[in-house]
Amino acid sequence: MVVSIAYDQLAEALQKQLSEYSTALTEELNAAYKELADAGVDELKRVYPYHDRTGQYSKNFAVKQRKNAQSVVGAQSYTIHNKKRYQITHLLEHGHLTRDGKRKTQAFPHWEEAEQKIEREAVKRIEEAVRTASNQD
Repeated sequence: MVVSIAYDQLAEALQKQLSEYSTALTEELNAAYKELADAGVDELKRVYPYHDRTGQYSKNFAVKQRKNAQSVVGAQSYTIHNKKRYQITHLLEHGHLTRDGKRKTQAFPHWEEAEQKIEREAVKRIEEAVRTASNQD
């Protein structure tokens, strides 16, 4: 696209284009981040190897949008957590010593696997969002 612009209007035209690009990119990223956070919860529920007797731990995975944690460009931030059984997450992921301190319990790694999968998907989605935002006219 070729546009004729007077030299005294160049800065204003560049600022307008950069602002439109930034807005489009932020919207794409925010949508992708929310979808990825939801996918992360689904992945945790799907690959979770430990089945407690009540099933409450795996049911309580949730996504929470962080307040006041926006990046410089205005992208939103999300946290995946266990709403009610957050205390045992680290213990299940890495194992722990038993009460007598003589044995270590079995570890049930579930966060690391889900995190790696979502990170790979996030890189793809960010690259796609940058391409999409830069191709808008």
